[in-house]
Amino acid sequence: MLKLLQLPKNKAFASIRPDRRRLAALCLAIFIFTALAASAANFTATLDRDTITLGENATLTLTFEGGSPKTFPTLPAIPNLQFANQGEASQFTMVNGQVTASQSHTFAVTPGQVGEFNLPAFSAEIGGQAFKTQPLKLTVLAPGTAAPATAGQPAANNPSGAFLKLIVPKNEVYLGEILPLEIQLYVQMGKLAEMPHFKEEGFTLGKMLQPTESQTILNNQRFNVVVFKTYVIAAKTGKLDLGPATMAFNVPAANSRRNFFGEYVDWQSITLQSEPTTLSVLPLPKEGVPPGFNGGVGDFSLTTTVSPTNIAVGDPLVIKVQLTGHGNLDALTLPDQPAWQQFKVYPPTSDFQPADPLGLSGTKNFALTAVPENMDIREVPPFSFSFFDPEQKCYRTLTQPSVPLTVRPSMASLPPPATSKPDGAAENASPASKDIVHIKPRPGVLAEIQSPLAIRPWFISLQGIPVIAWLALLIGRKQKERLANNPRLRRKYQVEQTIRNGLKELRQSAAANQADAFFATLFRLLQEQLGERLDLPASAITEAVVEERLRPNSLPEETLAALHELFQTCNQERYAHHSTNQELVSLIPRVESALNQIKELKA
Repeated sequence: MLKLLQLPKNKAFASIRPDRRRLAALCLAIFIFTALAASAANFTATLDRDTITLGENATLTLTFEGGSPKTFPTLPAIPNLQFANQGEASQFTMVNGQVTASQSHTFAVTPGQVGEFNLPAFSAEIGGQAFKTQPLKLTVLAPGTAAPATAGQPAANNPSGAFLKLIVPKNEVYLGEILPLEIQLYVQMGKLAEMPHFKEEGFTLGKMLQPTESQTILNNQRFNVVVFKTYVIAAKTGKLDLGPATMAFNVPAANSRRNFFGEYVDWQSITLQSEPTTLSVLPLPKEGVPPGFNGGVGDFSLTTTVSPTNIAVGDPLVIKVQLTGHGNLDALTLPDQPAWQQFKVYPPTSDFQPADPLGLSGTKNFALTAVPENMDIREVPPFSFSFFDPEQKCYRTLTQPSVPLTVRPSMASLPPPATSKPDGAAENASPASKDIVHIKPRPGVLAEIQSPLAIRPWFISLQGIPVIAWLALLIGRKQKERLANNPRLRRKYQVEQTIRNGLKELRQSAAANQADAFFATLFRLLQEQLGERLDLPASAITEAVVEERLRPNSLPEETLAALHELFQTCNQERYAHHSTNQELVSLIPRVESALNQIKELKA
């Protein structure tokens, strides 16, 4: 979509508060200067119209791109022609995603009499470069005189300056010939409302590409040119009208409002229309039509490949046909080949590879399958393709030479092996009796047919190993996650492991008669087990805990007494008494019993 944005300097900040106006002006100035610095320098002078009526005004616009001029150009002094300054504006033009910033100074040009006025060239220096514009010409007509119409240009009463052109490369085509064409939109300001369309009765319309944009100067005015490309194919002969091309286009309404950024707010829709074009569609010549011609029009080249070239009767071979050139390739089909009667030919497959966006040229590949039907075939016959060349105005036939082919007999085509007659067989045996196969007198070697691997039990059992391994890993992972999220359970498992290892140490210390190590381990085991059940640190467990924490939990008196006795024994042994080996061994069952009773205590 084409969009031109203009920002008048004297109205840009009219509705902004004074404290915000300075900030907005600074940001806008930075953006303008950055855009101007990035733009290429240029200087142009244009008139909005080159023909007006006496009493009307023309607008002279001096546009500076890429920076401000070193000195402003001097307006010429022309008799009976007055210039009035209308102000200065900054303009940003977006074409193909590129922003061009410029400064424009406009002047109202008022003539004092009828006639032709020549405005000399303007000179300016921008960024150290000297520029000089083209001279301008203004024609002033008397009131009531109609301005002469110029083909391909807007009428004088079209304020948008937009018009359409239908560009056709030639006015004479042949039936079935592909004809590219362009629809060119010239516009100074506006927005696209829809894609153009035109009358194409008697033609087949091709696809239309996305438009491209550029700029040009026409009759002293700068235009943005939007080009739409498509093509048509003549479907009948005679004098045919192509067009006119029409399209809806949005332009600023008269006295349109503008927003803060200078964009037009009010738009109106107009319909643009080009001049029609008359084409002469010629029929294809009736003389010299090749036998295999099937309607192809254009300019083509032909290549073929055959593989394999050594096959058996009934085996397929693939023939690849490639047509390259300019024309309606996508609609081309292969003609019948009369010389291929000894082959069974199947319908071909095809694909088209365009060489341009419209598909007017490219390559079309065909692949057809042919099966030789006998062993007498020695070659693949020549392949031919005929078409009409509109440039040379004649028919042409392209032919690829034959390809040597070796056809071997197949097993199905070999005669059955001869068999000797048994003794005593009748000479005049009926034909039906010759087809009877004798019963074997011996079965031959017998072998057990093993069951398939997929149904053997050991093979089926192996399939469960991955599942079992996966389940084991899953259970292990879930167990780790459960322990990681439950500190009490994790401590319980750790204490159980400590108790098992500690009991082993007790037995080893008792056997070695190491009383100090025995009672130290015993005291540690009591602390670990009681600390886990009471959710207390093991170092905080003493004999006093038995009365303070265990008795309120309704622990049996036997267990409480056993714990008191064990704690007291540990204390006595630590300070005075030394037990013998038999005493240490006899304590181990009491320790195990006490630990088991503590373990049953509700946490």
